[in-house]
Amino acid sequence: MSAAQLLEQVPLPREPRNIKDIAPAPPRLFSTRPYPPPEQFEVWKTRMASLVDVAPAEDHSPAQGFEVEYLTCNMADVVFTSGRFAAQTIARAAKPSQGAPVDTWWLFRVRAGEARFETRERRMHAEQGAVFLISLDDDFRGSITNYDGLVLALPRRSFADVADQLDGVCNILLSGNLIELLADYLDRLEARIILMSPEELRQAGRATAQMIAACIQLSSDRLEQASGTIESMLFERARLYIETHLGDFDLTPDRVARQLRISRSALYRAFESVGGVAGYILRKRLRAAHAELVGSTDRQVQEIAYRHGFKLASDFTRAFRREFGVSPREMRERARRRSTAG
Repeated sequence: MSAAQLLEQVPLPREPRNIKDIAPAPPRLFSTRPYPPPEQFEVWKTRMASLVDVAPAEDHSPAQGFEVEYLTCNMADVVFTSGRFAAQTIARAAKPSQGAPVDTWWLFRVRAGEARFETRERRMHAEQGAVFLISLDDDFRGSITNYDGLVLALPRRSFADVADQLDGVCNILLSGNLIELLADYLDRLEARIILMSPEELRQAGRATAQMIAACIQLSSDRLEQASGTIESMLFERARLYIETHLGDFDLTPDRVARQLRISRSALYRAFESVGGVAGYILRKRLRAAHAELVGSTDRQVQEIAYRHGFKLASDFTRAFRREFGVSPREMRERARRRSTAG
């Protein structure tokens, strides 16, 4: 079940969004669905009026409605938004009469649909999986087609020391290992956000801002600030890969690093607190074999060893005895005795 499914849907407010409101707020699930279909686009247009000008797609009919549904949460240092947005055009023309700058970037992560944006200098076409930034203080025009994904508002006050770098990569498809890591992090954040306390939201917002800054500006000081967050995400990605391939004989730290497209040193740092990558793989194999050994008494020990990545039963027996203090056969006999006694 997604985070949005756990929240009660509320009507999208009819008034424009107050861009000066930076107070942290718990997650809410806004939607245009509660309004009659002919009114839905106008509600959305009014809500966005303080930021951008929006218009429906050319083939849109008011009678069809205009579906927008998104989870949003102000996390102090970032505003996290995730949802589905009907096809539309989006434009902004900065004008002196509009007063002070918005001082905000939007960070997009596309899960489905497409996005196209154009500034004076650049044109960009984003498809599923893309990550990119646009600045609300630039003139731009663009469009989205039934977009599903994330849009994070990044206030300049939270990114003052990397503002030039963020401005420099606006309207460009971002790529690389750290961007992929950032995308994974944002997906996991979405799954946990509604379970967080107000203080946890503040802390997560700060960590998210540091993560974004580190992934876009690759200086050593920014990476140091976000190192804990980055290493935890590296560990999680590697853990999932390892547990999916435990039975592969060639599952080694080098293979994990290659598959995740990260350096061996980065992988080793992520696993340092649990005794290293190779040790982690071995323990996971042994524990999985242990569970099968005591839960299924009809399979041969050698077969179990083979199924869990050990080519030789002798290697399995030695490693098993070091981990559990007894041989696999002795462990199975204990399990049988307990089962008979029960």
